[in-house]
Amino acid sequence: MKNLQNESFIIRCLKAAASPSGVCRYGKTFSWLQLTFLFMFLTACLMVPFTISFMKMDRFNVQSFMPSAMQKVNDRFADQLQGFQIRNGKLTGGKSSDRIEDGQNLLAVDMEHEFKTRGENGRLKVTGYDNAIIFQSEHLIITDQNGTGFSVRYAKMDAKLKNPNTHDVESLINEWWLAQYKPMIMMLAYAVIFMIQFFLIAVLAGGMWITKLSNMISIASFQEAASIAICASALPAFTAAVVGMVHFDLITVLMIHSCGVTLMISFTFRYLAKTRRYKGDLHSGGKYDKSAVI
Repeated sequence: MKNLQNESFIIRCLKAAASPSGVCRYGKTFSWLQLTFLFMFLTACLMVPFTISFMKMDRFNVQSFMPSAMQKVNDRFADQLQGFQIRNGKLTGGKSSDRIEDGQNLLAVDMEHEFKTRGENGRLKVTGYDNAIIFQSEHLIITDQNGTGFSVRYAKMDAKLKNPNTHDVESLINEWWLAQYKPMIMMLAYAVIFMIQFFLIAVLAGGMWITKLSNMISIASFQEAASIAICASALPAFTAAVVGMVHFDLITVLMIHSCGVTLMISFTFRYLAKTRRYKGDLHSGGKYDKSAVI
């Protein structure tokens, strides 16, 4: 045990991640501080492919969570935006303000800020309308009948709307929304990845610790169980990160990691159970105990 602890932290991590036997041998050599660092490092590895992919993204499909509002955009409304331009984050030029109303649906250019909103950003509503897309002088208001609504600032760019069509308007809305809310999406994704990783490790460590009561395997402490769970997740985390950097898909990355950790824990559990049976045979004078045979 002391000889193993004399090895450097990095070497122990690599050997512990290489195989189930390595997980078992080096699982007792890590302190809580080292385990915390290793857990955060593995979680960061899972976040790398998402960060790289998301930084390359220049627009987001707003229609995926605000379908009713985005479906109302049409060429007639796009024609009303002809001649407008974005300069230093402000909408200028164009024709006089106009609107398209259809029941509880509203598409409008509102330079005078006639339409009032209520609620907080994210749950914004336009008074009197279920679905609304309103271009105002400094920001865009978009609300959906599902209760989602945002105030979106125009990106700091110069753009002139010349003969825009439906696709152009949708692309601008997607681009502006992503420019403002990209940090929020990234933080939410990081939180989801962290919670999944934490929950997975906690469940596996708790499950291995509980098996101590049935004497199926020999786990000295919960710290050792947590160490085994974290070390067993290292190789799957690296594999998922590599696959994610080649072709990113959040669900695929999480599935590779979860399935990989489950397999590693299964092999480790089998190794621990086999080792315990072997030691039990020696202790009881089985075929491995030469003195008992004699």
